Amino acid sequence: MTLSSELSSTVSLDAAVPVGAPAECREWLARVADLLIPAAGDMPAASEMDVAGRQLDIVLGARPDLSRHLLRGWRSTADSDPQEAVRLLQDLDAEAYDAVRMVVAGGYYIHPHVRRLLRYTGQEPRTVRVDQVPEYLEEGLLERVMERGPIYREA
Repeated sequence: MTLSSELSSTVSLDAAVPVGAPAECREWLARVADLLIPAAGDMPAASEMDVAGRQLDIVLGARPDLSRHLLRGWRSTADSDPQEAVRLLQDLDAEAYDAVRMVVAGGYYIHPHVRRLLRYTGQEPRTVRVDQVPEYLEEGLLERVMERGPIYREA
């Protein structure tokens, strides 16, 4: 089964992830993911939330730029045990290490079950009323900054 055949019609990764050996990459990612996000208390391990399966497809659909770094990390550490793979990526390929962390964390925290466990409902709209002063202004938290005035730093 190829990566592209696993995707829904709304997410296309054909250009982002070359076809070939994605199953091995996904198996590797599941093992590494459990080192990065192990089960703790009521929270499941990353692999239990399919971060190397459907969740990976979702993350790479949103961030296809991560795919080449992820694949490079896998190819360079595929023969290593998960702990060694993480250490090698940290030491030798920061971009690949960051990509692995991003796809694992992203896939984990957007999983509906994890969101329910965290009681995170997502961003919700809030009504802003112009006749009400925000609480942070009433508390005086910004007075010092406003008294100081604007400060600009050349970039």
